[in-house]
Amino acid sequence: MIRALAVSVAVLAVLAAPSVAGADDHCPTDWRLVGTDTFQGADALIRSQGVTTDGQGWIFSWQGGLERTLDDFTPMAIGTIPPQLAVAPGYDQASGQNTIGDNHIGDIDYYNGQIYAPVEDGGQDAGVMELNDPEYQHPHIAIYDAATLTYTGTSYALDVGIHAAGVPWVAIDRPRQEVYTAEWDMPHDRLNVFDLQMHFKRFLDLHYGSLGPGFRLSRIQGAKVYGDTMYATRDDHDKTVFSIDLRTGQVAKLFSLNPTVSAELEGLSVRPMPNGSLLHLLIVENNDLPDDATQIHVSFKHYAPVEPGGCS
Repeated sequence: MIRALAVSVAVLAVLAAPSVAGADDHCPTDWRLVGTDTFQGADALIRSQGVTTDGQGWIFSWQGGLERTLDDFTPMAIGTIPPQLAVAPGYDQASGQNTIGDNHIGDIDYYNGQIYAPVEDGGQDAGVMELNDPEYQHPHIAIYDAATLTYTGTSYALDVGIHAAGVPWVAIDRPRQEVYTAEWDMPHDRLNVFDLQMHFKRFLDLHYGSLGPGFRLSRIQGAKVYGDTMYATRDDHDKTVFSIDLRTGQVAKLFSLNPTVSAELEGLSVRPMPNGSLLHLLIVENNDLPDDATQIHVSFKHYAPVEPGGCS
């Protein structure tokens, strides 16, 4: 599974606002790109996985940690995978299986002064052996202070039975006081729903309608909730954004980025901005290593909903 750079939401002012156009089938929405910020070098590395916001700036994630910035991307704080999760060695001599610890943070989310960070133990090739073998046996949600990115000491172990391929993202539903996760390959076509302390509550089954009987919403890199809608980024061939109606589980395709270079679509944030943008997407571009090593960068793309004529 490809989730990282190969080299290595928000307290909204309108939390109670209804969903943007598009959640209602009678009011379809198109989207337009209104701006792109480009990160290179070290900035690209530490802004390569996910993003959220507290309404005062951006919080990014990368494979090994978190970064907080102002709106102009001036760095303000940094955090890392909690040591007690990153260093948890174990070895079974009979089978050769081993555990090193969690080594990957996915797409994060913000709630009530805290960052919810999905942390997982992916396999790593150490040359003489595979580390974390088998992989994805210790998924967690780690809680950080959003201002300082200091680990609070609280992390929630997740049920491997419903996270068979790790925990690539987490999304907070503020009005409902619920938390969503899902399996990477989505073999059961459902979301996992928890309370804010990560106690499992129920499944939300997904329905694909016109997307076809062979469709499956797998390879999701990030998700965020706004009103009754979850927005999700899928690292498919066209790098596509989908919506999920949280009342019905109905999935709809919104738009594709269609990059002209090798790329990996990562996480996203939902934040209404003065330029009309609402969805803010991270995409790693020119990531075909080693050939593109000097050109690799991360684009932070900002999309605004466009209402067709006659749609209020």
